[in-house]
Amino acid sequence: MYKLHLRLSCAIALSALHTLASADVANGKTLHNANCIQCHVSMKGGDGSGIYTRSDRRVKDLAGLSKQVNRCTSSLGLLWKDKEHQDVVDYLNSTFYKFTTKP
Repeated sequence: MYKLHLRLSCAIALSALHTLASADVANGKTLHNANCIQCHVSMKGGDGSGIYTRSDRRVKDLAGLSKQVNRCTSSLGLLWKDKEHQDVVDYLNSTFYKFTTKP
C-alpha cells in the first residue's frame, strides 16, 4: 500500500511540474507576441519567425539565445523580470531552436 501511495504521489508531482513548464512557455509566447514579433516581422516579413529559422542565424546554443533575448529587451527598453526573460527563452527554444541544455 505504501509503494502505491508513493508512486501516486510522484505521478501527481510530475504532472504538476509539467503543467508549470507549459504555463511558462505559454507566458513566453504571450510576452514574445506582445513585444518582439512586430520588429521581427519588419525585419524578415511574413510572421517574423524567419529570424529564428534562417540558415545563418547567430544563436547557436541556449546561452546565446538568452544573451540575444537580453539584447532585444534592452534595445526595446523592456524591464522584464528574470522569470519573464526565462519564459521567453523557453518559448523560443521549445518552438524554434530545440537546444537540450540550460544556459
